[in-house]
Amino acid sequence: MGDNAFPEDGDSVDVTFVVIGFNEGPTLRASLDSCRDADLRDVTHELIYVDGGSTDDSVAIARSAATDRILGGDKRRRAAENRNLGLMHARGEYVQFVDGDMTIAPDWPLAAVAFLHNHAECAAVCGHIHEANPSRLFRALQMDWAPREGYIRHCGGAAMYRKSALERMGGFPEDVAYGEEPYLCWRLRNELGLRIYQLHRLMAHHDLGFSGVRDYWRRNVRCGMTYAEIAARCRRGKERLWMRESLRNLAWLGAWIALACMIAGGGTLLRAFVVGAAAGVLLRKFLHTRRKGCSNAVAAIYACHTYFCKIPIAWGELKWLAARLPRLARGGTL
Repeated sequence: MGDNAFPEDGDSVDVTFVVIGFNEGPTLRASLDSCRDADLRDVTHELIYVDGGSTDDSVAIARSAATDRILGGDKRRRAAENRNLGLMHARGEYVQFVDGDMTIAPDWPLAAVAFLHNHAECAAVCGHIHEANPSRLFRALQMDWAPREGYIRHCGGAAMYRKSALERMGGFPEDVAYGEEPYLCWRLRNELGLRIYQLHRLMAHHDLGFSGVRDYWRRNVRCGMTYAEIAARCRRGKERLWMRESLRNLAWLGAWIALACMIAGGGTLLRAFVVGAAAGVLLRKFLHTRRKGCSNAVAAIYACHTYFCKIPIAWGELKWLAARLPRLARGGTL
């Protein structure tokens, strides 16, 4: 797990907050303060900040925020490495990982501790993430993080984990380019027989932090690369995580290409049929979303996002596969 280091001596605590960040200066103090000010009552806790090699004033901000321990900062690290470094120094029975662009809801940690204490079968618990940007686009994107209650297949890195379960797994996998969290959860469920749970309550506010179509495209391409890598990792298991989703994304890309060809080369009637069919699919998603209480604008944006995002996601999957073709040609594996 990351760098070779040993925990400092001291009494154990109930919860360790591990905040990770890379150039998170504008949002880091609020993130650290939300952990420090959480309503934990008699639950003992500590706050660790792990810096991923920031070039801004993130480390100075962490020092001024009464952080118990500051780690990293010496070189560039990815999120999994940052979390593992924090895990190695954590003294808590439970570890709440937080990204530096998030603020924790005041009542979340206590609820999460109580849940894990009473559910020994669970390795991690998460809650709802609320997007801080109030625009219609971000409200539409937030619908992918819909609140729910119950057992789930995987959670994100920002969740409360049982430290002993993470240590048995060797921490977050550092040899995965994208999607280390779902892969870790897959291993926790399939190798240790533990479960992941989502509470129907607010866990954190989040700043997604992209500003245009280019960022939107990049985010979904990376999502596609994540789908492909995790599907390849889990393809030989009893539960082939994301294999169906990955194939479905590629099928949607094929459908988009076929529709474009029919519109470009078809006659008037064929074009009208294709456009009408596409409009019908979007209208169905719009009405379904509207019934959830969303405004017309948010429902329309979400309907378009649901189907348009398949293009960059599938492109990301193809990029991931193309990068591994030379290895396959040499007789290697995915």
